[in-house]
Amino acid sequence: MEFNKEVKTKISLNLSPTSINTYYQSPLLFYLTYIAKVPDDTKVPVCYGISGNIVHDCLEKYANKELDRDGACLHLAKQWIEKNLHNHRDIKNEPLKKEDYLIALINGLNIIDLHDSHVCEELIKFSFAENELIEIGIKGIVDLQANEKSSNQSVVIDYKTSNSISQSKDFERQALFYNYLLYKKGKNLPTKTIFHYLKLGIPKVYSFSQEDIESFEEELKAIADKILSNGTDIKNYSIGEINNLFNSKKQACLNEVTSRFGYSNTRNFIDMRY
Repeated sequence: MEFNKEVKTKISLNLSPTSINTYYQSPLLFYLTYIAKVPDDTKVPVCYGISGNIVHDCLEKYANKELDRDGACLHLAKQWIEKNLHNHRDIKNEPLKKEDYLIALINGLNIIDLHDSHVCEELIKFSFAENELIEIGIKGIVDLQANEKSSNQSVVIDYKTSNSISQSKDFERQALFYNYLLYKKGKNLPTKTIFHYLKLGIPKVYSFSQEDIESFEEELKAIADKILSNGTDIKNYSIGEINNLFNSKKQACLNEVTSRFGYSNTRNFIDMRY
């Protein structure tokens, strides 16, 4: 009988809209977050994520008929206090305005009322690729699937509580990801995917074909293959953009920059992309 036999466990990670966008932003940050799984070392604004989650929770409960309109608004007010949002500060070092998020919530309630057959917060995940060191899954949560009453079309809805409409590829990739999840689950592709910017009252609409989904799958395979090829050696992951205001592992990133290029040259890399 053998004793003290070392058991090696594979590193497990998921490709999701967030992790994919992190990978494109900074392979190094991706490595630190999802492979090395290092702890946070830099304080970042958390109020945006907390407030957005509260609005999402209220809208989910309303769509599932757990709360009526008044109940959803009261739930937001209660959660705002319980999550201490009056004490958190935004990038301007000011507390968020609860009234802005109540307006966002009401806009979201109105959107829900324009749809029926709601399916809220569906989690879809499955295995995707692996080698002897790393196993990679696909994982995502779709905010809302529903039928649009006016057209009887199937739609996917995602709620945004940001103050501006993103012009980057990040959200388009996120919309593609949701469609890919539904495709892999054997569902028909939605007629459209709508990101509703609730504070602004503005929708951004995406529509994807079968060819778009198949092309996106090839993109995901390329990312997974690169991660498996790079493995667990941090030196294989390029630095990328590490100066994001929401990079909670910035010191770990800078430590690696110093390790690669020396302390005297670290400052030269802080405001550059590699």
